[in-house]
Amino acid sequence: MVATETGERISEQQVAIPLQRQWPQLGRELFTLECALTETVVTYDAPLTEQEKMERKDRIRGCILAQLYRTEEKHSRDARYRAFLVVKKGKAAEIVGHPYYVDTNGTKRELPYTGLEGYYAGSERTSNYPGLTREAIIQEEAQIGVALLKTVKKRSIERYAWARFAKLKKALECGEPDVEDLRSIVLLWAQVVTRLHVRVYNNQEFETTISEQIEQLEKLLSAAPARTKEEKEYKSILQAECQRLKNERNNLSEEEKEDERKERRKRESIRRERLRAYNRFREETYDLLKEAGKSEYAIRVRDANWTEATIVETIRLPKTGERNDNMSIEVRLTPEQLEGYLFLARLGEIGGEPLARSVLTSNTPTRDFP
Repeated sequence: MVATETGERISEQQVAIPLQRQWPQLGRELFTLECALTETVVTYDAPLTEQEKMERKDRIRGCILAQLYRTEEKHSRDARYRAFLVVKKGKAAEIVGHPYYVDTNGTKRELPYTGLEGYYAGSERTSNYPGLTREAIIQEEAQIGVALLKTVKKRSIERYAWARFAKLKKALECGEPDVEDLRSIVLLWAQVVTRLHVRVYNNQEFETTISEQIEQLEKLLSAAPARTKEEKEYKSILQAECQRLKNERNNLSEEEKEDERKERRKRESIRRERLRAYNRFREETYDLLKEAGKSEYAIRVRDANWTEATIVETIRLPKTGERNDNMSIEVRLTPEQLEGYLFLARLGEIGGEPLARSVLTSNTPTRDFP
């Protein structure tokens, strides 16, 4: 699927990293879809002329490629992918430094970044708040990869599709997935991102204190309707839980109440610090993409015929510095963890790809064509 991918190592004077990929199979998918949608036009007057067919084909292609730039949350799909690549190609060092592991021969081996490191901004240990060490972040990512692999293996065994799993792994390692592989990779990657998107909220300080729980329940009660039987039952449950918490708080000694107030203020302060760090890392990454001439995402299509059809994807990324300039961090990983980590690192390269997530890999093509 991904026939070629080249990245140039650039000098310190250069400000961007150019990447280029060719997708011949997706080019053929595009050619097939264009032809099918053009030939199935129903007209009640006369058949389409060749000129009309070409114009329609161009409109269809435009609709398909427009998906690559579709806005998701605050940013476009292509910008989100470029931001991921910026982290993977070097900005991750701000979170985890320069990680390596020692293989069975005693040789130091560089660990690639996964591109997910930005989700740990605000969860890493700093002078302002406790958190994960750099090694612990890598190990947690490795465990996510391990869990993902176990799920995929289990599913493959249950469906008697072990060969399919082996093919998927090989496709990730060689960079040549087919359309079916791409669908699986995109779904797996979405699971990972959905989980880590809220990683900062998993820190202990986001657990609410008893007074916060009471306040939250009181807000729910004030807004909860009580028209139907089910709504009244739900409101009754909320009232009972709220009263239970109030009784628990009232039974605290004055010293314990003061400790609870202090703990709440402390947690609120650390929450703000964590969210500030998370948002700062995110905003800085997107700001890099906005600097003129440093980042772009461009698509060129060759679809004159099915045999030679291909999509050429060109990505320019801002340079973020050399990873060797950062502190080396040894990460102790079991063979299983190493496999999981490397699987995760390869998954995102394709899983977040705008082309991999486009209608060209969908089982149900979009109907939004002119």
